[in-house]
Amino acid sequence: MSDYYALTKIIDKEVISVKELHKITNDELVAELRETASDPKRKFYFRYEVKLTNGEIYFVFIKKPWYMILFGDKKDEHKK
Repeated sequence: MSDYYALTKIIDKEVISVKELHKITNDELVAELRETASDPKRKFYFRYEVKLTNGEIYFVFIKKPWYMILFGDKKDEHKK
């Protein structure tokens, strides 16, 4: 299995685990990985933009921990 195929197999799932995020971060085919604003449809997930070296851009989501869902995100409270 090629490296590109293995990477896109993870990214195409959209909702990934933290372990898979670490795999993506360490992959040489990934040019940039950054957290972006959350998606209103998936408000209980962190949203990351994954830019590959060939210019393709993907978005992946990681579920927020239960305490952030229950009590809210402290970063958001400072913005108010």
